[in-house]
Amino acid sequence: MNNCDFVTDMAIEAAEAQGLGELSKCTRLAHGIVQRYLNIKSTELSARIGRERGVYITYDCPREIYGGERALKTLSSYISTAVAGLIGTVRKSTPVLVIGLGNGGVIADALGEKTVEGVEVTKLYSQPISKQRVCAMTTGVLGTTGIQSAQIASAVTERVKPCAVILIDSLATSAVSRVGTSFQISTAGISPGGGVGQDKERIDKSVLGVPAIAIGVPLMLSMRTALYNFVKEYCALLNCNVDEYRLRAEMAERGLSNLVVAPKEIDFLVDAASGVIATALNKAFS
Repeated sequence: MNNCDFVTDMAIEAAEAQGLGELSKCTRLAHGIVQRYLNIKSTELSARIGRERGVYITYDCPREIYGGERALKTLSSYISTAVAGLIGTVRKSTPVLVIGLGNGGVIADALGEKTVEGVEVTKLYSQPISKQRVCAMTTGVLGTTGIQSAQIASAVTERVKPCAVILIDSLATSAVSRVGTSFQISTAGISPGGGVGQDKERIDKSVLGVPAIAIGVPLMLSMRTALYNFVKEYCALLNCNVDEYRLRAEMAERGLSNLVVAPKEIDFLVDAASGVIATALNKAFS
């Protein structure tokens, strides 16, 4: 995004920030879940929104979604259907590769690793063709492996030759209400760490050579984004102006610009969200 105070991995938030929120189709579903469908078709629209071309499906859930087993099963079913629809028809004899991104040693960034633990993998050569073959792995992070996640994903994809790759990663959001309760599914791939200012090599179809579906949950919030939005909304409520230059300078001077925060219940949210995604994938490829 061009606005240095706006940090998010959520396409719908990026579109809304540019006054293009009306481009998304909003559908209200069961248990208070809201589906938002955004299709960025053109290069011009991609440049305006600041997101790669592709389909972005977001499920915004109420905080109480994790309090009911029936609601969680319904959410998993929605995600399963969306993933299957975006991938299209696949050959059961050709594996689907699930890749968990992120740092398992940092709980807010452990969504990928936690999800992979719950994915039902199959044996490549002995599994009956009546069941979709599934492989799963984690890439770790550059600081630990010394290798970009994109390079690892590309090498494994070339070796395994899957019909599609599912990429799982924690995301950043600009809205407190979405932390841990929104699920974004996209055909546009992903830039690991991009939402918190740590741009890495993109992982998408152009890199892997097969459809790449990214699934993520916002589990982190940029401090400067949260403060910037709060101050602007508060000043608008009081009908007063914001000295944006001074605000940025103050945040930088106080060391707030590069902070990323997560809620105190982050352990629960990661476990719950990863369980939802793993259940969805197991259902999609059963």
